[in-house]
Amino acid sequence: MNIKYVPLMVLTLVMLFAVLSCSTNSNDSVAVRGEITEIFLDGEGKVAAVLVEGKVESDTVYDKARVAITKGSVILRTSGEELQPQDLKQGMRVEVVFQGPVAESYPVQAQAKAIRVLEQNT
Repeated sequence: MNIKYVPLMVLTLVMLFAVLSCSTNSNDSVAVRGEITEIFLDGEGKVAAVLVEGKVESDTVYDKARVAITKGSVILRTSGEELQPQDLKQGMRVEVVFQGPVAESYPVQAQAKAIRVLEQNT
C-alpha cells in the first residue's frame, strides 16, 4: 500500500463513523413517551422544540428526547383535535413519532413527525 493513501483512508473512516452515529427512524412507531419537562423557544418567542422525559417501554425506544417542531409536525390530542406548537405546555404527557435523522446524543435529538398529547398534568 502506498503511504500517500493513508490520510485518505483515515478521512474515509472518520466520515463513515460520523454517518453511522446518526440513525434514521423510517417507521411510524412511537420513539418516546413521557412528560414535557422543558420548552425551547426560537428567536421570535415561538415554540421550536420540547424536551420529553419518560421511561423506555415495550413500544418505545428512548427515555429522553429533545424534539424539534417544524411546520410539517402534526400535533394532536387523543380526541383528534389539532393543536399548535404554542399549545404545548410543561407537564403534558405526550408520545412522539420522529421523522428524519436521529442524533444519537443524550438526550437524542430529532424532528417530530407527530406529537400526540395524552393528558395534561396540572
